[in-house]
Amino acid sequence: MERPEASAGVESRKGSRTWLLAGVLVVVCLVAALPFYADAMSAGRVPHEEDTAAAVAAVRNDFEDGDAVWVEPSWWVVPRHALERMGAGTDAWPFPALLVHEDFDPVEAYGYKRLFILAGFGREPSLPPELDEAGFANTVVQLSETTAVARYEVGPSLRLRTLTKEWTKLEVARRYAPEEKWSPCPFKADKHRCGRESWLDVALEGRVVWRREVNWLFVHPGPPGSQLEVAWPRLQRESGSGPTWLYVRIGLTLEAVRHPEGKAVAVEVLIDEREVDRFELEPRRFWMERRAIKMPPGTDPARVSIRIGSEEPAWRETVLEADVLTELPVPLRNWATNVIE
Repeated sequence: MERPEASAGVESRKGSRTWLLAGVLVVVCLVAALPFYADAMSAGRVPHEEDTAAAVAAVRNDFEDGDAVWVEPSWWVVPRHALERMGAGTDAWPFPALLVHEDFDPVEAYGYKRLFILAGFGREPSLPPELDEAGFANTVVQLSETTAVARYEVGPSLRLRTLTKEWTKLEVARRYAPEEKWSPCPFKADKHRCGRESWLDVALEGRVVWRREVNWLFVHPGPPGSQLEVAWPRLQRESGSGPTWLYVRIGLTLEAVRHPEGKAVAVEVLIDEREVDRFELEPRRFWMERRAIKMPPGTDPARVSIRIGSEEPAWRETVLEADVLTELPVPLRNWATNVIE
């Protein structure tokens, strides 16, 4: 016969399990209901058609050549399409003045004199966090229940030179062993032709890097043990505000990080044939290196060379962009992964 105290213990444990199960069910139901609650809460903030039209009209009526627009959130495509063909940078793909990438490039923003922030879903028309401490003066030019537009005064462009705007004049060469001489890749028919497989040629190509769709210079490292050199000659060392800055952005493409083949890409940056920076792009890391390098003094224009290679280059697709800036403002210094002075 079961003792009374033992029976009571069993019943107690059964009761505890029942309450525990009930608690788990309650939590599961609450979690399942969260998306519906979020939808209900956000329904009132979905941009009304008339509010979106008013925001777009506010930008279009004030837009001038040299301006740019950032749409927030970045996935909100309705105003982005409505802002096409209103002036320089919006008339043809890749629409450089419509800054709609998931990741914001503040270097691009400093290339425009004014920046419009068009925000929806009840959001504030604030600058992206990459421009914290920029200190731009701003004016709200449209405000409604679900949309808002602010205009920020960026000022004169800091971008003296941009590599992808001068890519046809770059000096490109490859060498297939460390002891070999450099073999030039002459520019012909929209590419720097390196004389072997087409993927060794250097040209502007559309790729996705670090969650951004870019139209940058495609610079594959080439066969094992080889190196690619992209040289950018006759660059300014000084501006009215002091020494200029080289700002390099380089990363592996989305296709590259999806494939396990290959090893790291080694990148060397030289100014006047002297190495000033060296780093690696790790395989399968969706990332973009951002290197800010102060131009050294000198009497003649500077020559920047970027060398790229890999021990095992399979699927190490790489894209490159660079600028020469008149100065290095605080937001760009903070955004850089390395600053070399």
